[in-house]
Amino acid sequence: MLQEIAQFIENRTGKTIGVDLFVGHLPIQKPGAPVIPIPDRYSLILENATSATDDDWPDYEQKPIQILTRAKTYFTARADARIFYDKMHGQAGWRLPVLTSGEAYLANTISGVAPPAPIENPNEQKTFTFSANYIFRITRL
Repeated sequence: MLQEIAQFIENRTGKTIGVDLFVGHLPIQKPGAPVIPIPDRYSLILENATSATDDDWPDYEQKPIQILTRAKTYFTARADARIFYDKMHGQAGWRLPVLTSGEAYLANTISGVAPPAPIENPNEQKTFTFSANYIFRITRL
């Protein structure tokens, strides 16, 4: 389901998975392998906690997602975080893309837990990070 959510986010925001939008983790740099460039400005989609289910509704799940945005300037990282929030918070009735799993999902509602907020001061790379958490209320079709 995370890949379907990520594809949905890519389709809505103009970010590109594997280029400036990463899913689950940043690319791992293996010794001797070609270096995978990680840009100074990127977004990262993470699974944020245990999903909630409902015994009376077996195909329903509340899927918590965290999106981190990082950039060289505070206002760029903030603006990127707002793109996600503005495109997703309060949305309802979106069919998620069907990917290789063959599973079809409907995002009944997407709620931002709170507006994006800064979570780090500049680190050793002198970048700023914003975070926002979302709840995807999803039904398997």
